[in-house]
Amino acid sequence: LTIWAAISNFEENEKGSLEPGKAADFVILDRDIIKADLSEVQNIRVLKTFINGEQVYSSY
Repeated sequence: LTIWAAISNFEENEKGSLEPGKAADFVILDRDIIKADLSEVQNIRVLKTFINGEQVYSSY
């Protein structure tokens, strides 16, 4: 959730921003998906995956 979604659910102390002690699910990609051409999106690789702040996958 983003901070505004967390606030609307009264969960801003648990999630909604990347801060120590908060739950976080996110991925690290090999390039910026926002700036990538549409034709490049299918080739973007996941480098790392974090669930609840813990790394659960690494490609290296």
